[in-house]
Amino acid sequence: MLHVSRWFTGLLVAGCLSLAACGGSTPDPVPAVPAAPTNVAAPTSFAGSPTPSELVSSSGVGDRAMPDVNGERLSDAEALLGAAGFMSVRAVDATGKNRTILEKNNWVVEQQEPSAGAGVADGMTVTLGVRKPTDDQDDVAVEKGVVPDVVCHDLQEAQDALRGAGFFVVVAKDGLGQGRYPLVDRNWIVLGQSAKAGSSPEKKAAIQLTVVKFGEPTGDSGCKS
Repeated sequence: MLHVSRWFTGLLVAGCLSLAACGGSTPDPVPAVPAAPTNVAAPTSFAGSPTPSELVSSSGVGDRAMPDVNGERLSDAEALLGAAGFMSVRAVDATGKNRTILEKNNWVVEQQEPSAGAGVADGMTVTLGVRKPTDDQDDVAVEKGVVPDVVCHDLQEAQDALRGAGFFVVVAKDGLGQGRYPLVDRNWIVLGQSAKAGSSPEKKAAIQLTVVKFGEPTGDSGCKS
């Protein structure tokens, strides 16, 4: 009898193992993953959105028209270029003498690079060749004891020439009658001289030079300022 009871118990255990948790139920099936659709429409852009080419053209990078500043004083030329968006300007002595440009109002633009009207990329440096109005004058001929012709030269050149000829008493007179005294001689132009060119006064004689600053009226002297 005991042997039969153990056999029956083993049979029950084996049956329970073959069922899920001895409850006789089976696990729920795993749901299938739906297949991705094959005909998906591409996303559309919003109305009015810029195209890639429009983004490039509206980025602010482009050409600017170069203003014509030939004949302008350097100070005025730089102001005109700045107003047009050209902030990088380099001025050089157009005569090739490599003179230092200190007072911009003394210099006039003779050439520009790029040329007027050219399309120039933003940020490009503009080069201006400049010269002083007195550069058109011939060199002063100096002869000992003889007053040289210094009209239309700057005051520094005039003084150097007179001293080279042996005349050291040189007085400057404000041609506009304002009583100004030249502090920087190269900023002034000689419009007249009291001692006639070619004359031979005493070396101690005072020679008066009538002067105005660059850019000021020169009267009937014929001098460029």
